[in-house]
Amino acid sequence: MIPVIDKSPNPKYLNMIKPLTHIASVPVEQFMKEDWHIKPRLFKQAFPQFEPLCDVDTIAEMASDEDIESRLIQHSKAGWTLEHGPFEELPPMTQKAWTVLVQGIDHHLPEAYDLLQQFRFIPDARLDDVMLSLASDGGGVGPHYDSYDVFLLQMHGKRRWKIGPLQDSELEENVPLKILKNFQPTEEFLLEPGDMLYLPPNYGHDGVAEGPCSTLSIGFRAPSKAEVLAGILRDLADQLEKDPVMANSLFSDPGRGVQTNPAEIPDDMLNFGVELMSNFTADKLQIQGSIACMLTEPKPHVYFSNNTEDQEIPEIISVLCERGIALCMKTKMLFKHSSFFINGDTVNPTAALTVKQLQMLANQREMEPFDSAEALKNPEFQYFLIGFAKAGWVETLR
Repeated sequence: MIPVIDKSPNPKYLNMIKPLTHIASVPVEQFMKEDWHIKPRLFKQAFPQFEPLCDVDTIAEMASDEDIESRLIQHSKAGWTLEHGPFEELPPMTQKAWTVLVQGIDHHLPEAYDLLQQFRFIPDARLDDVMLSLASDGGGVGPHYDSYDVFLLQMHGKRRWKIGPLQDSELEENVPLKILKNFQPTEEFLLEPGDMLYLPPNYGHDGVAEGPCSTLSIGFRAPSKAEVLAGILRDLADQLEKDPVMANSLFSDPGRGVQTNPAEIPDDMLNFGVELMSNFTADKLQIQGSIACMLTEPKPHVYFSNNTEDQEIPEIISVLCERGIALCMKTKMLFKHSSFFINGDTVNPTAALTVKQLQMLANQREMEPFDSAEALKNPEFQYFLIGFAKAGWVETLR
């Protein structure tokens, strides 16, 4: 059967989670204009009476899962150590100065997924994931900087943050972590549950637990030029492979004379690539499509399960109509005009109605049973949804 999310115990799940309009008393419009990607900002009680998303046992369970990325960092007089999970057991909380980092918990914990939805006042294309940090007293990862924007939300306990502009990016040597060698903080904050600190890219920070604590990091991706170029070139190569004439066109050198310097590379071999690049061009839409696909590609450790193998198409449609449609928590779906990009694939509907329906699904990430039933009357939308269901990209709402 298509996996069912049991959302009945909590009324908040009956409606789509709305993006924040204010962080503490600050309108998000003001934050985005004055602070985003520019300067740090502390929000005391950004989430008043904040309830932890999970307990320590759940964190330990996630850290023991081979499908979830986790790291254990410990600090002592002997220095820093770094281990990669999964971990059968975490150190006791009575042991000082250790931290376990669990990546992408929004893919596995509905409460973390819902938290991330509240940050959709920022484009989905920039949203990355929610990382959880559980630390014993004195635990931390050392002074460092991130190349992306991040919100640090205190979940339980207290953590003291020292932050400052990045004046010197030199790192400690012979350390398994990227720790700043000459960090000079300019501000200091003690975060308690519900407090949140925003940091723009490349801003130094050092968080140390004061007693056992946990912190949520809501991170945002910013693709590098190298990533973008690699995606474009990969798609161009795929396009070449689809042309049998071009794909099988090999370098040739009839009439070559005798080589007097055997180790010297012939000019015609080097120019083979130069001429290929000069003749192989992509238009603006192709380049934009490559970037859009790249922005939705799942990370290496993310996989989807096909839960419809034993179901016929009419049964899949019936279940989706009855219970509604929700994008899987791991699914990334974006669109530009009438082109849609989902988990690294491209979908190009031809009907205006299908475009509208897919935009609704991408924007809301769910469709109530009434909307689902209406949309699935459209053969083209139905065709795409069957493919999404078989790939494990969508599931039932309830």
